[in-house]
Amino acid sequence: MSSAAELLFELANSDRLAMLAEIGREPLKLSQVARKLSATVQETSRHLERLSRAKLIEKDSTSSYRITSFGKLILSLLPSFQFLQEQREFFLSHDLSSLPQGFAERIGELSEHQTMKRLDDALANTERIISEAEQYVWIMADQNVRQSYPHEHPEQVTRKLLLPKGTDLQTFQRMRSEAGSELQIGFVDKVKVTIVMNEKMAAVCFLGLDGRMDFTQGFAGNTPKFHAWCRDLYNSYWDRSAKKNW
Repeated sequence: MSSAAELLFELANSDRLAMLAEIGREPLKLSQVARKLSATVQETSRHLERLSRAKLIEKDSTSSYRITSFGKLILSLLPSFQFLQEQREFFLSHDLSSLPQGFAERIGELSEHQTMKRLDDALANTERIISEAEQYVWIMADQNVRQSYPHEHPEQVTRKLLLPKGTDLQTFQRMRSEAGSELQIGFVDKVKVTIVMNEKMAAVCFLGLDGRMDFTQGFAGNTPKFHAWCRDLYNSYWDRSAKKNW
């Protein structure tokens, strides 16, 4: 862990982080970096030297600093740390340990979000996602929210529902007869994250520390990264679920 500690020490400075981000956008000369950060040339030079020793940046033949391939990887991970820090109180009260490792590492993709702080927020977002769907509606949920699933939709809107194994499907008999589009159901051992999404927007809730789904807090968003995180996680569960097509 000592090498990781050394790297984190180099990153534990707001000026160096800002310089790394600026150089990550485009190669910059020393004077340009100093100007962008309103810092002295001497101070900027010291920070750039430390970033260079850490192999995060390098100087090219034009004396411009550019980010290294290693630096790009490190920079891509920083949003996750920033998001975790900003939402520290949320993550102290929720259990995300069951997330597949790759999605925990990508958690920063949820950073551009709308925070849901009440059950009414979650219900409002669910209603909006369902009503505005034009291509599909996907939901992964435990039995407690199954009745919020859409009963009617135009034929072009496909619908997928992921449920825990052993769920009583009697509730969905009416959905099957009333639905204007195909309903596909997949079964997983346990639902450990709730996702409601259409082709444009998604909302996600997690387990509380008591092991129960917490619908009073969560995140919603429509940015490409936020949507991709939810879509990819949903598909990872869907691909290994037991299917029932209606």
